[in-house]
Amino acid sequence: MESQLETRQGAPAAPKAAGSEHQETLLQQIAHTYHDLVAAFERHMGITRARWAILSRLWREETATQTLLAQRLRVDAAAITRQVKQLEREGLVVRWPDPQDNRFTVVSLTPSGRRFVEELRSARDAFEAVVTAGLSEDDVAAMRRSLDRIRENLRTLA
Repeated sequence: MESQLETRQGAPAAPKAAGSEHQETLLQQIAHTYHDLVAAFERHMGITRARWAILSRLWREETATQTLLAQRLRVDAAAITRQVKQLEREGLVVRWPDPQDNRFTVVSLTPSGRRFVEELRSARDAFEAVVTAGLSEDDVAAMRRSLDRIRENLRTLA
């Protein structure tokens, strides 16, 4: 007979706390928090999370191919292309064929794109300070370790 803490696949199930029948699971709570966080972030920053991810990655790396951006950001290549084209029309990025392999497109921030990201970085920092208010450095460190562990566990499922 299967243990109460075992699933049919043999992996341990999370133990249920007394009176938790109507309580969200940890994964539900993480998902809801993520969706709330993204919505609040976009309102605060005045830019979508997807666009911010591209711009901030380019700010850190100077240049990248669209393929590399898609891989690093874990996004579909077509979505990256659409976003980058829009950012290019707005004068925030510039694109050109990779001189080593013209199958790839290289992307970089323009000077105005770099200034835009630098301005938004302070807004991002202010947002993070509000969101993490009341958490100690130990709380934040523990949360980072826990989220890292969850990601490691997810990789074992792949």
